[in-house]
Amino acid sequence: EGMKHITFLLALLACTFSYGQKDSIASFNIALILPFQTEETKADIHSFMHAPDYFTANRVQLDEDALTSMDFYQGMLLALNQDTSNIRINLRLYDNQNTDSVTKLILAKPEMKKQDIIIGTVNYASAKSVAEFCKANKIINVQPFTPSKSLTTENQYHIKLAPTIDAHIDNMFQSVVDSFPIANIIIYSPAPENETEWNAAKRLDSLFRDYNKTATLKYTVSLLNSKNMTVNGKKVTNAELLKEGKRNIWMITSFEESFANGNLRVMFPNIDKYDLIVYGMPTWLSGDVMRLDYVNNFHTRLTNPFYADTTAGKGDAFTASYKNEYHIEPSKDAYLGYDVANFLSRTLSFYGMDFLDLIATQRYTGLGYKFDIMKQYNAAGKLNYFENRHVNVFKVEDYKLQKVW
Repeated sequence: EGMKHITFLLALLACTFSYGQKDSIASFNIALILPFQTEETKADIHSFMHAPDYFTANRVQLDEDALTSMDFYQGMLLALNQDTSNIRINLRLYDNQNTDSVTKLILAKPEMKKQDIIIGTVNYASAKSVAEFCKANKIINVQPFTPSKSLTTENQYHIKLAPTIDAHIDNMFQSVVDSFPIANIIIYSPAPENETEWNAAKRLDSLFRDYNKTATLKYTVSLLNSKNMTVNGKKVTNAELLKEGKRNIWMITSFEESFANGNLRVMFPNIDKYDLIVYGMPTWLSGDVMRLDYVNNFHTRLTNPFYADTTAGKGDAFTASYKNEYHIEPSKDAYLGYDVANFLSRTLSFYGMDFLDLIATQRYTGLGYKFDIMKQYNAAGKLNYFENRHVNVFKVEDYKLQKVW
């Protein structure tokens, strides 16, 4: 039934839908550009639904970005259909087929310059084209998927809801300060040629050293990388920097699971001798490389903007409605679509199209995401974009993720 519903939704692409009161005071045009990859997805669904047996059906895999698009869209639909605000939203859907060339053809359509808000898209190249189009035409661009800091610059119309690596690093640092006073900090990165990872390590080092300038209880901090294993002019290993009788925080700023896994393996023999906690990157559990016993036994901390609190019945109504409508459990992307739609509905209802400056002083708490939006400036002091800075910190304990900060 879920697959049939997806087929029906795909048939609705390139249509316009209106949500809200028909006689509403204000009407807003919103375009959603996502890689639904309609034809390929419909073909995959047809293969799934007509497979001769379970094993053949199980081999049919929908494209990951297409699944992200469908889940996000379904979450948005649920929110918009439940909305009772005094506004009207005219939503237009576009399938950019996950290519920049198709994205540019969509942006060239005359109706695109009449949009108040454009949401999307997923991959970097097409998201960059959307951001630059919105900047040139003074259209608000909501970007829930791509956290890259280089996506756009000096763009006062860009709202980055996916936190950048800087937001992850800053929250990692703050969680250490809040939870582990006077610890021994080891910051370890791949070689400086891995610019993003090395810059993340240097940012952590700078944050701790700035903290130490005014703190009464100070951290010991060591910064090294795999190319230059030197601290204070002396060649060292990560293990040699560990201190007995003190909490050790080993922060590895690598997105590569193989790099992280290899280093955890080397350090593993020290796990019983030292009080040692690892901080890692949010991508560590996205593949099949990481040894879960390493991650678990190091009490690893990982960051992620998504957290659906189901312990107190929160979100039960959303989950029930989503399952009733789509016959599947909502994914994190469905939560994201639901929260983005509700965030925009509430913001437009309260402030209209003058909301950009105002959202930087507000926090929106959704069912799976919080949007704590701040203005981000470049070195020249000019506004680069608006960015969601909210990131959760999770601990791996008993092979489960537990939110700890």
